Amino acid sequence: MNTLEIEKQLAWSYDYKPLPPALSKKYRELFASNIPAGLSITGAHQPLFTSRGTKICSGYDRIVVGDYGAFIEFSEEQIVGDFICKRGEEFRLTDKRYNCKYIWLTLDDGSDIKIYHQLKTVKYADYKVGKYYISPHEVSTNGA
Repeated sequence: MNTLEIEKQLAWSYDYKPLPPALSKKYRELFASNIPAGLSITGAHQPLFTSRGTKICSGYDRIVVGDYGAFIEFSEEQIVGDFICKRGEEFRLTDKRYNCKYIWLTLDDGSDIKIYHQLKTVKYADYKVGKYYISPHEVSTNGA
């Protein structure tokens, strides 16, 4: 099951605030049980690709499961592609009035993949500042 729609509905309903404990447990279990086959929650030396076959990274550190989904974590050293800021999201780089927790990046290959570059910690997941995150439902392991 692709959980992207559930993630979107939770974000809309709870505005990225930590979920109540019972809901947090329920959804974290759901997200963990729906990580696509071939991906390891403890990380891997395995390249990941966009839906268009563009290589994103050479491996990843782990998969973080939080209140709003499961996300693959990788570091700067594992980046292969040239990331660009998502069009319309440039304010995250320049406008200090916003308290942005991440920079929204993508690749210029038409896939429109969402890559987060984490700037601050959050209370709903164990994201690390400086790391990069992508949904396991938006990548492939074979480049096809």
